[in-house]
Amino acid sequence: MKKLSTFLSFAVLSFISVATAQAQVNLKSISIGASYWKPSLDYWNERSFLRDYNNGQGAKLEGAVMPTAALEIGLVKGLSIGGRVGYWSKSVSSPLTIGGVNRTEDLQLSIIPASLDLKYTFGETTTTEEGAKKPFVTPYIGASVARYFISNKFNRQVTNGDGTLSQTQTGNNYGLQVFVGAERQLVKKLYLALDVRYHIGSYKQAVAEGTTSTTEKVSLNGVEAGLSLRFKLK
Repeated sequence: MKKLSTFLSFAVLSFISVATAQAQVNLKSISIGASYWKPSLDYWNERSFLRDYNNGQGAKLEGAVMPTAALEIGLVKGLSIGGRVGYWSKSVSSPLTIGGVNRTEDLQLSIIPASLDLKYTFGETTTTEEGAKKPFVTPYIGASVARYFISNKFNRQVTNGDGTLSQTQTGNNYGLQVFVGAERQLVKKLYLALDVRYHIGSYKQAVAEGTTSTTEKVSLNGVEAGLSLRFKLK
């Protein structure tokens, strides 16, 4: 994964150096939006202590709506790079009775995916092409190198014994994204875009088991789909 991420980063930077020799780089657009992302989180949802929640029925960290913000820089006709960031958060909680001890546990997981996008827009026209007919929608495809920033907050409140705990873990790791989408002009310079992405990544979670600690791999793979309003400067 790290080798592939490094290769893609090098490829993007190499292309930028070539493209800038042929065209003037310009700020193309700024976007804000919201999307629904459902990462796998296989460890939490399949193998962790969350199986004891809800009277043994278990609990899962489902998908959630994630606000996003992005900017896009034009290189040559149809080709651009961009930066994008989002904030995803989900929590689960439940009362538990284990060994005659009553307690309430709460787990909140927050993920900030920040990506460097390389994007190609099909059939894109420029402002100098007077009389060019604008399509109903303009499709695009792309790929991203991403970094995922993870925050894990766990709280345990024991009502009739020892063991109350409040703990936070943070970390980050690289990943990849591939995406497709389409945009449509609403009014002058303002566009509505539909974007569908697939995230490929994971992170390592430290898990305490009594007096020992183990490391679990948590998958971030999953589909994200959402809408954004895009203000075009060029």
